[in-house]
Amino acid sequence: MGVPLQLNTVSDPATPAFLTKESLDVREGEVLFVNSIMHLHKYVKESRGSLKAVLQAIKKLGPTLVTVVEQDANHNGPFFLGRFLESLHYYSAIFDSLEASLPRSSPQRMKIERGHFGEEIRNIVAFEGSERIERHERADQWRRQLGRAGFQVVGMKSMSQARMMLSVYGCDGYSLACEKGCLLLGWKGKPIMLASAWQVAKASSS
Repeated sequence: MGVPLQLNTVSDPATPAFLTKESLDVREGEVLFVNSIMHLHKYVKESRGSLKAVLQAIKKLGPTLVTVVEQDANHNGPFFLGRFLESLHYYSAIFDSLEASLPRSSPQRMKIERGHFGEEIRNIVAFEGSERIERHERADQWRRQLGRAGFQVVGMKSMSQARMMLSVYGCDGYSLACEKGCLLLGWKGKPIMLASAWQVAKASSS
């Protein structure tokens, strides 16, 4: 199509001081898209100031679209027992979906279970304060946080395409739903992932 594209990968952690047009080499007249995949929850601190600062920095970049993919779970409670029980139910669904999708001998599955989800569970239940960075939240909470930061949700219009992609896995346990502009992925009735798209609200872009 003759449209030049440039991809800038932001390393972790992405501080508000780094999220500037100068640091990211955003040039005048360019159209900017921000894609955050399972990243923003790491800024959900107990005071919420860190996430607010990151979202404000993203808004100042003037992006045309911001896409957010996060785990749809409540792992940010202040009490251990609540987080433990929520993690138990959530990751039971996750591991059950892996059992149905990948054979037990799959190196890919073992890497995901031990290296990724295993470390997440450990951080959620065994750490506190600033050391606890796996602070996943539910879709409603993400809508509130992004709305307060000056973003408005853009309705998802690709349900049929998403369902077609999901059918490729040949597994009946997954479900898709669109709720208040968010695309929700579930496993046997349990929400596990959410995807949403956002624009800077007109009232806050000035």
